Amino acid sequence: MTHPAVPLPTDIPPSRWLQKENLAAVLSWLVFAYIQQSGAMHTYGNWHPLSLLCAASLLLFIGLFFYCQSCEEHSTPTVALLLMWAAMTTTAVLVPNGFSAGLGVLWVCLLPWFVPARWLYLMIAPALLPVLIMQSQNGLQLGEGLMVLVCGTFQFFAMYAMSKAREEKLAREALAKTHQALLAAQSQLAIQAADAERLRIARDLHDSLGHHLTALVIQLQVAGYQSSQLVADDSAPDAPQQALTGQINHCHDLAKQLLQEIRHTVSQLREPALPQLALQLKALAQNVPQLQLDLQIPPGLPTDPLSTALLFRVSQEAVTNSVRHSGATQAQLQVWTHQQQLFFRYRDNGALAHWPLHEGNGLTGMRERIEQAGGKLLLSNEQQQLQIDIELPAEIA
Repeated sequence: MTHPAVPLPTDIPPSRWLQKENLAAVLSWLVFAYIQQSGAMHTYGNWHPLSLLCAASLLLFIGLFFYCQSCEEHSTPTVALLLMWAAMTTTAVLVPNGFSAGLGVLWVCLLPWFVPARWLYLMIAPALLPVLIMQSQNGLQLGEGLMVLVCGTFQFFAMYAMSKAREEKLAREALAKTHQALLAAQSQLAIQAADAERLRIARDLHDSLGHHLTALVIQLQVAGYQSSQLVADDSAPDAPQQALTGQINHCHDLAKQLLQEIRHTVSQLREPALPQLALQLKALAQNVPQLQLDLQIPPGLPTDPLSTALLFRVSQEAVTNSVRHSGATQAQLQVWTHQQQLFFRYRDNGALAHWPLHEGNGLTGMRERIEQAGGKLLLSNEQQQLQIDIELPAEIA
């Protein structure tokens, strides 16, 4: 673990559109771009500067389109969206009779991810404004007005569909987090139920069997004392009486030994079971079947509940990032100790989209908790794959 510490990501956005939808967007752009560029070349000529400007605007538009998809939701790419609108307006001015309103459909598809809901549908106005201005230069005819209305309808539908897609995505993420929290609570309840059952058994052993064994030990002590008195009173005790005394003493020793073992068992049962990180992570892995999690955790590690809870939260966040952001299908998790230190390593087979990574709220708080516990959180970029290393004291006070 010699790599420099780098903040972990939590909010690196996934591709917000499915691959099929991205393909549909590209095909739509190709159609709209062909219409616009053909109109520009027909009007100005193939290599005229205005034709080249139209082509550059179309390329800038699709490039910014994919750039906006990679931006985080809480950091709105205002400049990129304005440049897309400017590129769309440029093509509308250069080719008034083209179909730049189709580019507006692609533009409004991005807005639900960045624009607040109360302003969202008002953005149809700037999307239609360039087309409306160019169409109305010579007076807005009925056919032209109907085309603008149809384009506005398509833009409204696209915006509505993407708004619902965003709501569904957020709902799925919230449901996944709730389900993981439920699994953790279920595991904790199972541990508490086991502790309660052990306590009940310990009480039953102590109150019933322990009581009777104590009484038996006392009775055997009395019997052994009486037998020894009989032997002492008889100057020539016979062999059977001596054998009986020896047998009683032997039973007394066995009863005391059994009573000590029961007391030891009761003490062990009264101690609550320590949480096991491996069992908790196996339950977590069942919730993400798309990720094959290889656990290499020796029995009994970590040795204290605080370390277990902390590493479980880190593992939970790492598994979530692997599934949502890197597209990983396999991950390896290792825990070991060396020189009074506890080491944790997580690595998946996903691909990192950006490096160095940007810090997000979730894992920023996790890193702070690790540092408060006297540990270190380190990241490395091994073969474009994220590796998380944590070093903690063997037992957190």
